[in-house]
Amino acid sequence: MSLRAQILGGTLIVGGLVGGSLAWTSEASRAEAADVATAVSAPAPRLNTPVLSARRMPSYLVAPQAMRRLVNTVGPTLGQLPATTCFEVRDADRTLVAQAPDAPFAPASNQKILTAWTALEVFGPDHTFTTTFAASAAPVGGVIDGDLWVIGGGDPVIDSAIYQRSQRWGVSQHTSIEALGDQLRAAGITAITGSVYADDSYFDNVRTVPTWPSRFLSQGQVGPLSALAVNDARTYGVVEGQPSADRPAPDPGVWAAQAFTSVLQARGVSVAGAPAGGVAPAGLTTVLEAPSLPMSELVAEMLRFSDNNTAELLLKAIGKKVGGTGSTEAGIAAMTERLGELGVDLTKVVIRDGSGLDEGNRVTCDLLQATLNDSGPDGVIADGMAVGGDSVGTLKERFRGSEATGKVKAKTGTLRWVTALSGWIEVDDGRELSFSTLVNNEGGQISSAQLGAVDRLVEQLTTYPDSTDPALVGPKPAG
Repeated sequence: MSLRAQILGGTLIVGGLVGGSLAWTSEASRAEAADVATAVSAPAPRLNTPVLSARRMPSYLVAPQAMRRLVNTVGPTLGQLPATTCFEVRDADRTLVAQAPDAPFAPASNQKILTAWTALEVFGPDHTFTTTFAASAAPVGGVIDGDLWVIGGGDPVIDSAIYQRSQRWGVSQHTSIEALGDQLRAAGITAITGSVYADDSYFDNVRTVPTWPSRFLSQGQVGPLSALAVNDARTYGVVEGQPSADRPAPDPGVWAAQAFTSVLQARGVSVAGAPAGGVAPAGLTTVLEAPSLPMSELVAEMLRFSDNNTAELLLKAIGKKVGGTGSTEAGIAAMTERLGELGVDLTKVVIRDGSGLDEGNRVTCDLLQATLNDSGPDGVIADGMAVGGDSVGTLKERFRGSEATGKVKAKTGTLRWVTALSGWIEVDDGRELSFSTLVNNEGGQISSAQLGAVDRLVEQLTTYPDSTDPALVGPKPAG
């Protein structure tokens, strides 16, 4: 609506009110009518601001000024970053700053924002994955006659306390394997005459993404991918005092069976046979069903702690749900289709995995902004992000003692030649702006100076809106 149309609309409303007043006074007493007539005959105050003056909508005057000042503030800092950088800031549906917003860049772990958005779209925030414990028959007198099967359903965060204590960014949301052992013992199980078997066939048995270098597993960047992964399918201990090592499990299913065997034995349950893996036979009797955390908390764990395993397993789960196959390829196809519903140009977007580890991923700041704003500043994605200067999460060592401490919630991203940061920042007037930064230092490494420049960009956003007080440019008092 134009400025003129808005003002004329307001005049029509005022006119309607005046008409109502006249109708009411026609029924008043003669004395009241005389008072009204006197009031009406009095000269109207002189307007010092014309009816159609822009001063009657002061926000329209100060908004461009605030945007110009913001651009001037962040411009020198952007100049310290490589030309291969995209940067975009939005205030709801209004773009405040944009540099190369539709150009493709490697996102590193900002890829997890796309995985989070797609998982929430496909499953909803309350969905859980179920780990099933079953046997050929219900326990009799506390004894399972035969094998106990642990059937994975895609819970990505079945962890031990020992493994959680080893994590750089702090203890995260997870399904406690110790608690699962307690539940099995509480169900009355005291002995298993056979073995603990693990079935991780819910997803395919491809343990990595084909384009990844093998060092990702050996360095601990990610564990072997499995629908039944204990400690990210890495051989950390599950019982205090037992040997523990950070190595990828040769067979994630057998490792899970071994982990559950140890947990049960530590609780006084005797297990006769050695742990093993396979596909569970039909007709088993369910002993226990253990739900994972709800999707909202799984997404938060992935974002706040940048969990590569969770990202990749959620991608496989997306593929299973949408395409019927728990594979990376099926997940990528489903994700691409869903992202297309946002109305953003995807012709330059390349999705290779769910975590952002693959250096061949390419996304745009426009796409990241679309997912952030579709979820909103109070949505599941924003609530699940790390907070600047917090005690846990990937931002706990950044934004300490700055204007952005406690005000920025964002997803980090790091590869040797990539740094990324996307999320939300609370500014001086209390509103929250969304921002996305992807820096690709092609042919070199990200320097500490460049990382510092990215943080300063976010800190500089807190000054928005730096503009004249709207009250100073509003209508002048009538007189």
